[in-house]
Amino acid sequence: MKKLIHSTLLASVMCAGAGVLAAPPQPYVIVTRLGVSTTTFGCGAGNIGVCHYLILKSLCQDKMLDERTKERTCSYTEVVPPFKLLPGEKRTVGDLPADYLYSMKMNATPTVDEVLKSPSPH
Repeated sequence: MKKLIHSTLLASVMCAGAGVLAAPPQPYVIVTRLGVSTTTFGCGAGNIGVCHYLILKSLCQDKMLDERTKERTCSYTEVVPPFKLLPGEKRTVGDLPADYLYSMKMNATPTVDEVLKSPSPH
């Protein structure tokens, strides 16, 4: 079918005496598969207070509104319930999505907004 369309277009261009007809750009598709990870979180032995952690995962959907505008909608959910560690304690959390977001805050649980605005690197 594609050859038929190209042949028809080429014939009409040649008959009309016009220049070369540019083909419409083809989209490139890239699929990335993210694995899971295991991370050990800790609270420094010298800390005064309790380290509170909030770990989130995201699910985002992109859609094109028109040729120049893209809209992204993301929902964020807790990977595990928020947890706290006393100074010197550690906790290993497995099966985390590779692109998880988290934040640690002293003496209070971080909010979702705090995690999204300033996630800790991992």
